[in-house]
Amino acid sequence: MVSTNESTVEKARLAELEAAFELFNQTSFQLTQAYETLQNQVEDLQAQLAESNREKIHVGERLEQLLNLLPAGVIVLNAEGVLVDMNPAAQKILGKDALNRHWDVVMRNVFLIKNDAGELITHNQTVYQLSESPLNLAYDGENMTGKILLIQDVTDARDLQRHISRHQRLSSMGEMAASLAHQIRTPLASALLYVSQLSSPQLDGIKREKFIGKTLNSLRHLESLVNDMLQYARGGKAKTQKVSVEGLLKRLKQAIEPKILQTGSDVVFEQKQPGLAVLGDEDGLLTALENLVNNAIEIVQKEAKIYIKAEPCGQHVELSVRDSGPGLKADMNEKVFEPFYTSRAQGTGLGLAVVRAVAEAHDGEVWVKSVEGNGAEFGLRLPLLLTEEKA
Repeated sequence: MVSTNESTVEKARLAELEAAFELFNQTSFQLTQAYETLQNQVEDLQAQLAESNREKIHVGERLEQLLNLLPAGVIVLNAEGVLVDMNPAAQKILGKDALNRHWDVVMRNVFLIKNDAGELITHNQTVYQLSESPLNLAYDGENMTGKILLIQDVTDARDLQRHISRHQRLSSMGEMAASLAHQIRTPLASALLYVSQLSSPQLDGIKREKFIGKTLNSLRHLESLVNDMLQYARGGKAKTQKVSVEGLLKRLKQAIEPKILQTGSDVVFEQKQPGLAVLGDEDGLLTALENLVNNAIEIVQKEAKIYIKAEPCGQHVELSVRDSGPGLKADMNEKVFEPFYTSRAQGTGLGLAVVRAVAEAHDGEVWVKSVEGNGAEFGLRLPLLLTEEKA
């Protein structure tokens, strides 16, 4: 016979076992539910990842198509400046052998020069605009640094701009015709009058010399008007010839000598560095500098003190003319370069407009510094012909 105490103990153990099994079943059920939930979440994440991968592939394919269809060239350079990738447009410009070569070497092989505007010009005068942006990407756990270059053909845009500028000049020529009519008629009538008097037998030597001088002045005025008109109509079109700055200043000194002597003016030439040269049209540049000198003399009128200076400024050379005249008001600094703007009764307003046209035709610019009552300084800033361009 099992005692009562033993029976009670057995019952208690059975109860504990039943409770333990119940707890085990509950825990097992909870773990099963948690596993199913996690499995569902994993499946959802896998689906999202697959969708994300499909979207990335789709975006990548679209970007690749866009790069292939893009008319501009896209170039990828690594941190060492080596060309590591390019789209078909860039390959057409640079050639297949440009891949895995240093960008500087590629530029020297493909392009003739690079101007200050960042434009690359080929041997057949095709003009490309170059722009760049830094590259900093993380790819497969590695950082890729370098540059992305965008190169596009802007030859047609440049030609269109030239045509627009030419059209504007031709349109201005129509306005100028009326302005020049009486400007030309006055000195022409004066010259004819003085010449007609030269044949008079009663004219003595002193008056004859006086009439000859006045005739020459009228003819020089006519010549100046015609030169300005032609130069402005041409837009200062630049030739691709080497122009020595030193030689240009020598020609300028000879050209202005008669007017300097006539007005009792004094001119000081200063060239800080010999051997400077620019690429362009020497006659056009000479006309521009003559206009600056004539403008200074006409402002001061008599015994003008004029300083003409040529000095390098980075990759440019500045040719400037400074006078001792009354200077300009602040609001006139830009207006003086506009066609037909003049404060002189006998001026056409083309002299300084020609200077700006010549400077822009040489990929340069014109500038003025002036303080009212303390003279004015006008100048041209032109790209220097660098050593590598000379070769």
